[in-house]
Amino acid sequence: MNIISNKDFFDDVSGFYDEMINFEAALDRKTNHLNNFITKDMKTAADIGCGSGIDSIALSSLGLNVTGFDISEKMLEKSKENSKKLNKEIHFYNYASQNIPHTFNSKFDFICSLGNTIANINPKELEATIKRFSELLNKNGKLLFHILNYEKIVRENERIINIKKGENNYIIRFYDFGRDTINFNILTFESDNPKQKNLITTNVYPHSLQTIKNLLIQDNFQSIEIYQDLKKTPFVSTTSTDIFLFCSK
Repeated sequence: MNIISNKDFFDDVSGFYDEMINFEAALDRKTNHLNNFITKDMKTAADIGCGSGIDSIALSSLGLNVTGFDISEKMLEKSKENSKKLNKEIHFYNYASQNIPHTFNSKFDFICSLGNTIANINPKELEATIKRFSELLNKNGKLLFHILNYEKIVRENERIINIKKGENNYIIRFYDFGRDTINFNILTFESDNPKQKNLITTNVYPHSLQTIKNLLIQDNFQSIEIYQDLKKTPFVSTTSTDIFLFCSK
């Protein structure tokens, strides 16, 4: 099995990512639900791991001045195309979360990092990433980020994430479970010619909720709220697939 870097993986995915997530429907949903976390005093936002720009565009639609960051140059190209198409003025930068320059420190009232971005960060860099979240925020700034509930996923051996049937193809997302990492796979093939297939694989890291909470407390984040979705449904460790953490600096 050829395991590629997170950057190369999302460079490869960029060509069909919007189809895979159903961009237009997801944008409407994100715009509505992110409004649950925005207050009138917020002016600036950072979208860390912005992908093809869906959360950046949603935040811009909610009136914020948005800056997006991503490790994948090709995903950033999609972000720029999507924001231009929707007439949104958003600045995008090619940086991994822990490497965002210090010139951005104390620039943001709100930071979001959704789409399981933090699971792409290895344990050695996770502490530096949480620290950068704190440094990037203004005083009293808010942080919202998402990770899958890997304790549940591993316990239940949930290998299949999603099967998407497109107009001419299938996109299947699934896991292989290792000891300390999980292989995240995306298999694509043509509907009328399954032999024309492509499989790409990268590592993700199943950080526990307790590990993340400890790092947030270490960096003086307060009032940590935990939900299973952007509608603020309470998180239940045994049944919730997703974890959304919302806290204050």
